[in-house]
Amino acid sequence: MDRLDTSRVHRLLESPVGGLFETAPLETLQLRRLPRQFAVRRARAAADVSLGAGPAAFLREADSPPAPHLHDRIETALAEFAEIRERHEEVSERWEAAFWGDEETTPNERVALERERRRADAAHARPSSTFGFLASDHFVPPVAFDVPSPDDARERWAHELAEPERLYGFADSTVTESLPRVSRSKTVLGPGTVEYRLRFETPSLHVGDTATARVYEPDGAADDIPTLIFFSGLGSYGDRLGYWPEEEAIGRRLARDGYRAVLPDAPWHGRREPLGQFSGEPYLARMPVSAFELLGAAVQETGVFVDWARTEGAPAVAVGGLSLGGSIAFAVAGRCGEWPESMRPDLVGTVAAPGSLMQTLSESKLVSLLDLDDALSAAGWTDEDLNEFAPLLDPPAEPDLAPERIFCWYGSHDDVAPTETTATLVRQWDVPRRNVRTWDSGHLGTAARLYRGDEFQRTLTAALDRLAVTGRDDDESDATAETTT
Repeated sequence: MDRLDTSRVHRLLESPVGGLFETAPLETLQLRRLPRQFAVRRARAAADVSLGAGPAAFLREADSPPAPHLHDRIETALAEFAEIRERHEEVSERWEAAFWGDEETTPNERVALERERRRADAAHARPSSTFGFLASDHFVPPVAFDVPSPDDARERWAHELAEPERLYGFADSTVTESLPRVSRSKTVLGPGTVEYRLRFETPSLHVGDTATARVYEPDGAADDIPTLIFFSGLGSYGDRLGYWPEEEAIGRRLARDGYRAVLPDAPWHGRREPLGQFSGEPYLARMPVSAFELLGAAVQETGVFVDWARTEGAPAVAVGGLSLGGSIAFAVAGRCGEWPESMRPDLVGTVAAPGSLMQTLSESKLVSLLDLDDALSAAGWTDEDLNEFAPLLDPPAEPDLAPERIFCWYGSHDDVAPTETTATLVRQWDVPRRNVRTWDSGHLGTAARLYRGDEFQRTLTAALDRLAVTGRDDDESDATAETTT
């Protein structure tokens, strides 16, 4: 029977050659390329809503200045992209019918369609060969900013500033009775895995769309298996691409080892990308408001995913994440105390996540690379204004999850998710030193080490195994935890 395979790119990453991705020179090169990569995505998002309107309308939609001298090249690029998008939409329609509709399909047919869908999705999501010249020959910004003023934000979010649980909470003990219905797609066979998607209406009042996730389970496993819910970082396209590092390093690796892994699309990411914007762009475009909108929605959705995993029989559930995904996990650890018990995770593990988004907006190298600092200043934001919104941006002073059940990995010289913000939070939360791992790397190097190694996976699964045996009321930390390196 046919199955999806492990990407050759991931095999290369796991090889000795992949160690280059943990080095400072390659990280510097990758970060320098990021604005151009985002500019290509911005051009593609503009093309999605301006096809047929001509080059001038396309440039306006891209938030780019006029360029009559490029109109002929833009016309050619738009015509090429129109074919790419038509193919993407046609394949997506067939995939939706096969995986979510009543159409009868065989496992082999679904594997073939999944491969076809990923190729079409990837060609549409990141058409570098089509719009790359615009990032080189003409100014296309990496982000189309629409930052609100501090006064507008204060007026709009006054109640949440006074009571953050309005944004993050599930205070009503009967809330599980009115949770959105979680739907499950048909399955597709992976490399030693069974894979499918979940979706439900987001419970967030501020992000009105459908929450989605891809699930990985052991081939032939029972339902009562420990579960990890893991969020990717900023800009992730999830399974819209042929290769998704978290899929191989977290989803499929854990499933082959006997665990269930749930990899959600964060709001405005992956399958939740809004028309006219690229994956993750809304999070950057309306800072700082968009940051706590995303966090609030993702935290509430995590509660739904945890409850779903428990209804599937999971004896223990962990929540983790990389970078922005780690910020979501930190927020869950800090905000879940008043939730119904079935929605609260047993463990949290973060990788390369900042301990303070408020400080990150002032100190992160990414902020200047993508011109977010200029956009915030132009809208009137000062450090004092950002500090006023810290109760919504940052985890609370004390976690709602026992510190012994919080695990953290971060880079010793991370200037994207600034190292000191993470170190400060884990000290403030009294996270045991044995649960905190400091790797000798920057931000992207820490991510590469997660993808290439197995320390994160071994640590969390060992803790999940222990809880599955001893019961969720045992607050002692995993005895196998290693000392900080």
